[in-house]
Amino acid sequence: MQRFHTAVIAISLLAGTSLAFAQQEKTQQNSADEALTRSAPEAKDQPQAPPAAKQNDASQPGLQQDGPAFTDGKLTAPGAPAGTQDEPAKFSMKNAALDGLPILAFPLMLTDQQKQAIYQKFSEGQAAQSNITAKLSEQVPATLALQELPADLAAGMPSVRDYKFLRTGDRILVINPRENVVVGEITK
Repeated sequence: MQRFHTAVIAISLLAGTSLAFAQQEKTQQNSADEALTRSAPEAKDQPQAPPAAKQNDASQPGLQQDGPAFTDGKLTAPGAPAGTQDEPAKFSMKNAALDGLPILAFPLMLTDQQKQAIYQKFSEGQAAQSNITAKLSEQVPATLALQELPADLAAGMPSVRDYKFLRTGDRILVINPRENVVVGEITK
């Protein structure tokens, strides 16, 4: 029974506090309305216009672009990036060449210095050489002796550390070992 009385008292206190807070907010609102009425009595009864929205720069006169938004499939808006891969291949020779390239033959993410370091490392005398004539995106026989990237080079080139390498004359083939597919080639 005592728990019931305690709960009722707690609920009463909470309700009384909420009621007092609501009355205080109402009093503050009334004070603000009275101050507005004293400063401008006619403004109280008239509806107020909403604040003006900030206009976008492109919607302001003089800053609009003349002409179409797209020209030859390229976005021509001010500040639009140029030479991106979303331009249609029929208008971009670069994108047409990339579209004709098999996905496995996309360029490796290596700098020229990294490519030369790999070429020098595998061109040294101890690297086995093969006379295979594989091209990008072609599969090589699984019986070939593929070499791993040395640990000192692999630490600085995480994009190719899982690939295997094969020296063929004046080229170093980069091979994906899971499918034995040529994914890149490095030349002198």
